[in-house]
Amino acid sequence: MHVLQLSDIHFTATGRHVDGRDADARLATVLDACLQADAGPDLVVVTGDLTDDGTTAACRRLRDALAPLEVPILAVPGNHDVPAVVSETFPTNVATAGGWRIVGIDTSRDGQIHGRVDVAGELRRLDAWDRRPTLLAMHHPPLSPSRNAWFQLDGAADLLAALTSRPQVKGIVSGHLHHPFSLRSEAGTPVLGCPSTLIAFRHDGEELVVGGSDATGARWLHLTDAGTLTSTVLTA
Repeated sequence: MHVLQLSDIHFTATGRHVDGRDADARLATVLDACLQADAGPDLVVVTGDLTDDGTTAACRRLRDALAPLEVPILAVPGNHDVPAVVSETFPTNVATAGGWRIVGIDTSRDGQIHGRVDVAGELRRLDAWDRRPTLLAMHHPPLSPSRNAWFQLDGAADLLAALTSRPQVKGIVSGHLHHPFSLRSEAGTPVLGCPSTLIAFRHDGEELVVGGSDATGARWLHLTDAGTLTSTVLTA
């Protein structure tokens, strides 16, 4: 199964430019590159910052832009989004792809850039299901190459510790950093960061540089019936 991860799209209600860039055109460029590079996705996962302005109109414009893919879409809110708007426009936060379960987790917190995760609540969700291979999708990563306070997740250590006894979780995919990365928890759980479709960030300790030559694009997630996850970053 082929899952296409998109992140940090930053659509607006009117199509205005964000950071001097056309978010609509950038998404179209990335989608065109994705469809040329692979057979097409079985599922699309959007890991937050669907919008730049949090509006229903922006979310609906994004839904319309993704509709030609003709596949299910799982989306979670980011710090720029309004969770109720995202869940109304994209009501799916748990999906299946082959023998896998993909679980969306809302890590946004009202009025804040950094994130938080309700560890107890998410563990209750996981423990209520069978132990098929599972992929978690969230905006803020529980492991980050950045030390900047904006890019941290409250509860991350507790979540990763709890997953050591839940081996059905084969990986975690995230956005927020506008930067592709691949890390592993102490227990070996992969934590993958997705590039933004719009604009790249560069992270160096606590320093953040917006723009530059780092990658924009998407991430392909390849899920096998044997429960293995492989991934490639597509730049566009």
